[in-house]
Amino acid sequence: QEVALAIPASALIGSESDLVIKVGEHIWPELGARVEYLLDYPHGCVEQTTSSTLPLLAARSIFPRIGLHHHDDAFYAARIRAGVERLATMRTSSGGLAYWPGGEGATPYGTSYAMRAIVGAKEIGIAPPPGLLEGMVAYLQRELTNTYNDPELRAAIAESLARVGKLPASATDSLWETRPDLDVYGKASLALALSQLPHQAER
Repeated sequence: QEVALAIPASALIGSESDLVIKVGEHIWPELGARVEYLLDYPHGCVEQTTSSTLPLLAARSIFPRIGLHHHDDAFYAARIRAGVERLATMRTSSGGLAYWPGGEGATPYGTSYAMRAIVGAKEIGIAPPPGLLEGMVAYLQRELTNTYNDPELRAAIAESLARVGKLPASATDSLWETRPDLDVYGKASLALALSQLPHQAER
């Protein structure tokens, strides 16, 4: 099949210019390169570790379905487990996670974000160290009611707690009242959180 492309003259800088056109039915081939990048992504703080673990959880499930077989399940499982184990080194006495391994002060946002990776890993059979998830839940439940936390953070915490069925129903009214102060991401987090509770459909 021939496809005629009209190339604007302004797109060509000079006689030595080259125009490269990549043709494909899907953008999927690009995903493989992105995952390879994640394998080398700095596994430093709680956010970096989580940001490299979550996509690997997705890749493990998605890639086989779209015909990409760069690595086998054991490969992904080993790296996801390493991410969970590194997050565990950030546990503090409060139950929350610090920003760096061995830190003493917990970060509410980092703990909420990391919980999503830890829960995702648990769902595929990679159990967190004993007490890690329970401590994070207890810490986030306390932070959820901390009015010094901004509404965006509270919405993110609510979403993470709802994911494990630990969002207190008693918090829904105060969360709902923060709607005017939320951006689109915060509203999405709030909607996802409340959707996990009964009698919230009309909201």
